[in-house]
Amino acid sequence: MSGRYSYSSSWARGNEPWFRVGRIEVTTTVALISLGILSMLVWAFEGRKHEFSNQIFLNPDKVQDGEIWRLVTWPLVNRPDIWTIFLFFILYILGNQLENLMGRRPFMFFLLALTILPGVGLFLYSLGNSTGFYLGSMREVELGILIAFAAQYPTARFWPGVPAWGIVSVIFGLDMLSAVSNRSGAQAIMLLCIAATALIGFRSFGYASDLHWVPKVRLPAVITGTSPQRSKRVPRKTQKRNHLRSVAEIRDESAEQEIDSILDQVAESGMTSLSDIQRKKLDQYSKKLRKKKDN
Repeated sequence: MSGRYSYSSSWARGNEPWFRVGRIEVTTTVALISLGILSMLVWAFEGRKHEFSNQIFLNPDKVQDGEIWRLVTWPLVNRPDIWTIFLFFILYILGNQLENLMGRRPFMFFLLALTILPGVGLFLYSLGNSTGFYLGSMREVELGILIAFAAQYPTARFWPGVPAWGIVSVIFGLDMLSAVSNRSGAQAIMLLCIAATALIGFRSFGYASDLHWVPKVRLPAVITGTSPQRSKRVPRKTQKRNHLRSVAEIRDESAEQEIDSILDQVAESGMTSLSDIQRKKLDQYSKKLRKKKDN
């Protein structure tokens, strides 16, 4: 469909948009930022009690009561302030880089993993602990994207010339120190889940190949964005023919080794040392060689 709303193949790589609204190309990154801006407007206009936002942030106790949508919706609670705008700006820059690398569909699933899996980790931790820890905002998702970016481009320079791995180390270290100072096991678990999901997930998509110590998980083609390839089935007759050819090659090789052994014996002890069977095999081999020369 062309014109005001146009769509492209869902398997396209790079920053191909999902669709266009006028001149605006709606990529996965643009959709994420748009939802973030919308969530700020909702927070600003919903009233002091924030009844809607209170229904979507991550509360492990509420998840236990069956409100499982919170495992997905918690990044959509964002207060309208300058730090949130700065967060969206960084998300846009790094998100575009990763989406261009991965493709829009794999990047979308990567974002879902950064949202759902840490939420599940926090929920499981809360089953045996009274956490009192609630989570809302895209900051944790941004941290996961930053970790993935640094895993792929560790020496990329940020202002004022600090490499990506250094930025990630400082931010993650400060967040972990904050968790320790607050004596918040839930916060520490959340940070560890974000880091593990970012590294293992990114490696599983086939990137950050230098991080050999990070394990990988085999992902289905619908998630990685690669077109599934059917393995060609070899016909039964071809299989049988190949098998017979292999057997014949093995037999010829074995026969040649035996003839070499006989010839070595002749060289050491003469023809008189050969048995009748060895003489017969040597004679057969000589006839076979003459026949090949004649052909």
